[in-house]
Amino acid sequence: MDGRLNDADRRAILEDWGLAGLEGEALRTGIFERVRDIPFGRAGSRDPLEVYRRNKGTCSGKNFLLRELFHAAGLATRDMICLQRWKDLTWFPDDTYGTVALPGELRLLLEEVEVVDFHNYLLVDVGVRWARVDATIDLPLRELGFHTTEAWDGLSDMPLCFVGTDKVWDCGDDGAAKKAELTAQLPEAIRTGRERFLKAMTAWLDQWRAQR
Repeated sequence: MDGRLNDADRRAILEDWGLAGLEGEALRTGIFERVRDIPFGRAGSRDPLEVYRRNKGTCSGKNFLLRELFHAAGLATRDMICLQRWKDLTWFPDDTYGTVALPGELRLLLEEVEVVDFHNYLLVDVGVRWARVDATIDLPLRELGFHTTEAWDGLSDMPLCFVGTDKVWDCGDDGAAKKAELTAQLPEAIRTGRERFLKAMTAWLDQWRAQR
């Protein structure tokens, strides 16, 4: 899997989602909402077609799918990455970001090691400007304190789903390769902690969804 969709797959997804007849801002916002509402969680693949088929993905896979469908709508995009600290989910709420009530196991993992990650999002050429768009978190997770954008006007910047830092990489059209490169550069202890944390968080979210 190379992280790209062919034109037939792009059209088929838009048709499946009932978006094929839309244009302009209606198409942009419709694509965003459908990708955003794919449940957030690790699915074992960042490939956009697999994210669509499995109806599950994390920031990279969901935003790669978003990118591919924006391309089907004739929109230019740029893959972006920022450094992210998972412990920021648990402290210092502000007007945009609350705190997430992580269970004890996840909090312990964050205490054992500083779990940093590389968060994927997009810049999208909406005609008058490049807009920041992030479809990582689905709406139901707001009940747990996660942040996402409910209503996008198709033109404006939106806040990232996770608090990022000023360490930002413009990856052009190859965010997948840059993500792999950056992740490989993390110290082994952080890579291991990241793997444990993402696995445990996905299990927690899956259980929470099953019990809703």
